[in-house]
Order: sequence, then C-alpha cells, then structure tokens
Amino acid sequence: MTIKTSGLTPRAYSQLREEIVQGLLQEGEALYEIHLAERLGMSRTPIREAMKLLTRDGYLEELPSRGYAVPRRSLDDLREFFELREVLEASATRYAALRATSEEIAELERLCLRYECETDDATWVQLGHDFHSVLIKAAKNSRLKTMLDSLNAQIVISRRTVAQADPVRRLAAVRDHRAIFEAVKARDEVRAQALAAEHVRRSYQTTLRAHVPTAFANQKAA
Repeated sequence: MTIKTSGLTPRAYSQLREEIVQGLLQEGEALYEIHLAERLGMSRTPIREAMKLLTRDGYLEELPSRGYAVPRRSLDDLREFFELREVLEASATRYAALRATSEEIAELERLCLRYECETDDATWVQLGHDFHSVLIKAAKNSRLKTMLDSLNAQIVISRRTVAQADPVRRLAAVRDHRAIFEAVKARDEVRAQALAAEHVRRSYQTTLRAHVPTAFANQKAA
C-alpha cells in the first residue's frame, strides 16, 4: 500500500510511534486526528497520513468510529507473534552467519560490547534492537527483513515494560547476544540458528513475565 505523505508526516509518525512504544498512548485508547493535531501543533493532514502509516506498520488499528487505537494484545497474540519470530529470526541469523560482511561482523561486535556495558535501561534495549537489526540486514534477504520488521512492530508494543528486566534475565540476554555473535563470526550457521531460536524463546518468557507477573510470582528466574 502506497501512502502519499507531506513534509510534516515523518515528524508526526516518529513522535506518535515513540509515545506508543513508551506507553504514553494506552492500549485501547481512542485517538482522533483533530485532538492530536491540536496537541502536536500541526494540521490534520500530516496527522492523518502518519496514522495511516502507523496502522500499516502495526502500531495502530482503525476503529469503526473513524478514529484509531493502540491494539490490545492477548496472550494468544503474543504466543503467535513469538512462534513466528522464532522461525524467522533463527533463519535470518543462520543466513547472517553465511553472508555477513566483515564490516557487519565488526558492527555486531561493537554492539555486543556496548550491550554488555550499558547501564541505562532504555539505551540497553535500543542496543539490543540494533544488534538484531544488523543480523537481519546481514542475512541479505529483503523479503525476510520486511516480514520481520512488520512482525517486530506488532511485538514492540507488548514489550514496553521489559526494559526493567531483572539482573538475572539481563545477564542471560547479554550472554545470548555474545554467543550468537561468536557463532556468526565463526560462520557456524547451524549453531547460530539454534542460539537465535533459544534467545527468542527466552525473550518470550521475559515478555510473559512482564504481562502477567502474578503467574510467575512463585517461580525462580531462569
């Protein structure tokens, strides 16, 4: 779907997307062009275009009342998202092990080092996202990248609270990234694929804990 955009549309898109990811716009909350235009100091046209793009990318859903809302995600939605992500991201990591350039491997190592040392939660999460983005790019499969970009847009809303992962799960994520990097660097595509699949499964468990913490209250962190 091609959407014609005006000059202010990227700014409106970026600001609204950030508000969705940070939880400033709540799931199920009705959003209307006129109110957002007044708040952001823009005309309704770039707001309308930005909301169409956000809907296309999975951050919003259109309501029958002609407004929009941040989608509500059920536990079944999460399960389906992560099952699909496991298959796609593991495959992308395998292809990255086969096709990554020396520059991409150097970038993965740089991100690993920063990920291991970062103390700010929000920056740490962004570094993790950047690491996976480089992996997916290194797979050299544009269709696979498009599918993962769309899927991760569906997941990102559900992961807003995960930035505050406890030290045990944070350490597990750091170890996962390092192990995946070493497998890609060694061109061991079988190990890279297996490690990536395991990492996504661990990420799913972390997301579930953030969504329904009472269900895990009596369990020790893995």
